[in-house]
Amino acid sequence: MPIAARIHNVADARCLARRTLPRAVFDYIDGGAEDEVTMGENERAFREIAFRPRVAVNVGRPRLDTTVLGTPVALPVLLAPCGLVQLMHPEGALGAERAAKRAGTVSVLSAVAGTPLETLADEPGPRWFQLYAAERDTAEQLMGRAAGAGFESLVVTVDTPTLGNRERDVRNGVAGSLRLDARSVIRLGPQILAHPGWSLRMFRSGMRLFTRAPGSPVTTPGTGAQTTDGPGERPVGATSSAGAVVMLASPFTWDDIAWIRSRWSGHLLVKGVLSGDDAVLAAEAGADAVVVSNHGGRQLEGAPATIRVLPEVVAAAGDRLEVLLDGGVRRGGDVIKALATGARAVLVGRPYLYALAAAGEAGVERMLDIFSSEMSRTLSLLGCPGVSDLDRSWLQEP
Repeated sequence: MPIAARIHNVADARCLARRTLPRAVFDYIDGGAEDEVTMGENERAFREIAFRPRVAVNVGRPRLDTTVLGTPVALPVLLAPCGLVQLMHPEGALGAERAAKRAGTVSVLSAVAGTPLETLADEPGPRWFQLYAAERDTAEQLMGRAAGAGFESLVVTVDTPTLGNRERDVRNGVAGSLRLDARSVIRLGPQILAHPGWSLRMFRSGMRLFTRAPGSPVTTPGTGAQTTDGPGERPVGATSSAGAVVMLASPFTWDDIAWIRSRWSGHLLVKGVLSGDDAVLAAEAGADAVVVSNHGGRQLEGAPATIRVLPEVVAAAGDRLEVLLDGGVRRGGDVIKALATGARAVLVGRPYLYALAAAGEAGVERMLDIFSSEMSRTLSLLGCPGVSDLDRSWLQEP
């Protein structure tokens, strides 16, 4: 049986990913900040919301299609920008992008995905890029590269003025960055040896497991263009070395968002909003949308679950902003609850990364199919004809 066929839900994909990956790589995406309370609350908060079905209603085949910032999507489940993607599976961000396109949705390329953004320049469909770099020179360079590669939407992550205390990474010795250089390979050797399938997959892909020296030039595939990392470990773009994933602290201000707006002609989304007040500030700075997000519980421990603050943000956004949500989405029913609460769409991170680690591009495609099937089934059981008909009257909230 193909590995992807063994995935029936997010928990299955997580189990397979845990068996596949070295512990440091798995923990890097699976863990949260400190006691991981916020991470757990993201999921628990969805369970507190019950449905209010309308019975004796035949809705036929429910419609899942909608638009996000004017872009038609067949499935309102987007792939969130995530670091470490290339170390999950050699097919990495490109495989996720292609799976998303077949599902009729969008994959957001992270600035620390391990894949140069030019790699996606020839891929069909909408392209979204996540910006981490707060330094204006670096940000302007990245925006120019993104525009040149045909990216239409920019997602600015604003909840990382400093990195959260991710204690799993501390214990694994990879806090702040996961670098497969000579020192880390020696330190992580027993984990790598315990997962020969992952190691062989990486070797066969031609992916370099050793990072180059900071400051050395990198040739962008297919373009011949060279970029150079600055001092230390900070990478340029998305990202220059597949063997290193460095999570960046990015202390953005609202003035920075307004400055980005003045230089970016495409759609602008602000990711990391957890209050109505900040939604208003995002609109005033020129954003087109906000993503209600606590970084998957990886940043501020004690931050509220995203579904709990979604009503406040939706009310504050009004007609000025579209509102998306991430954090804790593990079932198609969770997607329905978020849309009924006012989100235009959701983003998922860990669910697709687990599936990618387990089965590559086919795993991501399988995960999106699962979300689609669960959403369709939930709408049928609710007696709701489609996602455009959802509102809070379909929910029994605590």
